[in-house]
Amino acid sequence: MQIDLRQLRQAQALASHGSFTRAAAALNIAQPTLSRSITELEARLGLALFTRHRSGVEPTDFGLVFLQQAAQVVAQAADLEREVAFAKGLQAGEVSLGFGPYAYEALAPACLQHFASSHPQVRLRIQIDAPDVLVRHLRNRSCDLIVAEASVVETDDALEIVDRLAPLAACLVARAGHPLAAAPEVSVADALAYPFVQIVRLPPRMLKPLLAKRGSRRSSAAPLPPFPAIECPTVPLAIRAVASTDAVTIVSLGMVRAELEQGRIVPILHEPWMRSDWGIMRLRMRTLGPAATALLGELQRAHAAVIDEQAELALRWGRRMPLHPARKPARARCQSPSGRS
Repeated sequence: MQIDLRQLRQAQALASHGSFTRAAAALNIAQPTLSRSITELEARLGLALFTRHRSGVEPTDFGLVFLQQAAQVVAQAADLEREVAFAKGLQAGEVSLGFGPYAYEALAPACLQHFASSHPQVRLRIQIDAPDVLVRHLRNRSCDLIVAEASVVETDDALEIVDRLAPLAACLVARAGHPLAAAPEVSVADALAYPFVQIVRLPPRMLKPLLAKRGSRRSSAAPLPPFPAIECPTVPLAIRAVASTDAVTIVSLGMVRAELEQGRIVPILHEPWMRSDWGIMRLRMRTLGPAATALLGELQRAHAAVIDEQAELALRWGRRMPLHPARKPARARCQSPSGRS
């Protein structure tokens, strides 16, 4: 039995849109053409893939199983097409990169500027989201690379950590006139007596010690604020909230460099577990094209520059709470960027 790859993609579109009209429009073909193609595919299989209703269509039980397998075939075919294009030197000139919010704020400005100036013919797409969402983007091949919290996804065998980046120290920060800004010593419990601004979700390795120490040294019966008190999608928004309230948040010094120099934000506390654990990841055994390989190099150079900046800022702003130096961890499951051992 022969199955046309084009028909698999059409069946996927029909299942996704739930309507012949909408699916045909998305595929840019006529509705009767799509209907004939799906009917032909079902006749070839000898089983119905979809149940037709007045309001649209939905997959049959067999259709669900078939579409699940078809998705793998279509993805593998797309990878094969990419491999052939790379071998012929027909690079499509597009690469997609996903960032967690913290990694985006630290690495993206320098990385994207250098990449765009060095590769003006390459289209670059950026996505910013939580690690679990970025992993889904990798799995459905809408991202070539992601930079995100490695500890959350390192046990996922479908992914490969191309480079585990040296940790970047972080600290709790507050506005310059905050009640804790002039305190000789500040504990996590002291800081969390004030509203905490969380940027997306903190990884368990940081969330657990925060919650364990929250309220452990309370000096009054005043109720603690909810945790987190504020949730923000981006670092700049969180910093603005901190600069105008008594709230605190966790960031690296480089992320608040301008506010430090303007005297608007001050670091109040650092502990060894306050650090990044970022990995540059891709789908296991998926070849990186020339553009993605060049982007990987820019990410690594941008990270090295951020580590150097951190050392400089620590000398100026970390005297009362020394920042632990970054050490490069051993690479996890690392292979050559091409995907070949």
